[in-house]
Amino acid sequence: MRILLSFLLVVLALPLQARADADADLRRAKDYFEYGEYERARAIAEELLAQNVLASDEQLIDANRIVGLAWFYSDSPERLAMAERYFLQLLSIEPEYRLDPFFTPPAAVQFFEDVKTAHETQLAPIREQRRRAREARRAEEEARRRFLEAQQRARGDLAAVEQAERKNLALVFLPLGAGQFQNGDDSAGIAIASVQVVAGLTSVIAYFAIEDMRDDGGFSAAEVGRAQTLDAVKWASGALFWAAWGYGIADAWSNFDEPAPAAAARTAAGAAPPPAVQLAPRAGALPGGGAIGLDVRF
Repeated sequence: MRILLSFLLVVLALPLQARADADADLRRAKDYFEYGEYERARAIAEELLAQNVLASDEQLIDANRIVGLAWFYSDSPERLAMAERYFLQLLSIEPEYRLDPFFTPPAAVQFFEDVKTAHETQLAPIREQRRRAREARRAEEEARRRFLEAQQRARGDLAAVEQAERKNLALVFLPLGAGQFQNGDDSAGIAIASVQVVAGLTSVIAYFAIEDMRDDGGFSAAEVGRAQTLDAVKWASGALFWAAWGYGIADAWSNFDEPAPAAAARTAAGAAPPPAVQLAPRAGALPGGGAIGLDVRF
């Protein structure tokens, strides 16, 4: 079993190693070509093309370009025929390809363009197929982009609906900024909670301090002034506590039904937003009479 696994690993690794070697050889051929050693560059690139080990169109274009130009620069009697052969192989991969005139002599550029023009009839179908393939890829990418954007919007709408559904009107009436925290106004919630905590504790501490000073239902002459001061603090801090609570209720109520993303998400989903408060009349019989009431649901 171990021998079989080793054999499989070797077999799977061979293509990867061959591709890595081909990449290195092609880089070597390009280096030789740039330094003017055309024959050595051509020998390497021709061998790569013969072995069919180049994977990408870019590599095939580079190899055919090197071989074609190396033949064109040579002194061989068949240099033009061989150059045309490899230029045609290049054009069969990319019919719109152009040699860079900055790095290529004008004679070679002109010969390449002449080859392209002479075989325009054969290259036209390839060019058309490549154009359609590019358009198909663009259409596929655009469709994929629209699909992903729709999924993202759907996730955002769902999150907004869930956030809205988690809101509870009862929290509006709780102290310590509960309504503000539910509405996402954390700074106001912290401020209201801080005021209520400090005011409430102050009022409670003042109350117990007064009661601790009370002796047989009254205060000594020396403690009357202090007791009056503590009593004023008790009532003032208590009033501040209830005022902050009332402000918190009003503020949370006014911001509870803001439309923003939740209402928009429900509208996009085709569902009407449920009312925050539901009123339902209620009637019933009692011994000797009846009763009428009003149920409030939230």
